[in-house]
Amino acid sequence: MAKLTALPHQAIISGFKGKIDFYLYMGIPVARKWPRSPGHRRALSVEAQWPAFTIASRLWGEMSEQLQMAYSETATGTNMSGRDLSAKAYLSGYLKS
Repeated sequence: MAKLTALPHQAIISGFKGKIDFYLYMGIPVARKWPRSPGHRRALSVEAQWPAFTIASRLWGEMSEQLQMAYSETATGTNMSGRDLSAKAYLSGYLKS
């Protein structure tokens, strides 16, 4: 990972698609080699967790706008988005009664 002084313009980022990944890490602009698939199946324990992540992602899209805004407001001041916070709540079982 290389720290940058600023993210380049979108045209430059698009030109490096598939080669270099530009993003913000904790508010710091960085670049890294484009992530690649390892070319093999994941461990069964990893694959077993995929359905839960799929459900957490789907639930965000099904939430009312008011609930999404509440999660986003709760996440303010953290390094998480409202979507991240809702997924964490679902995956940790926090929402279970």
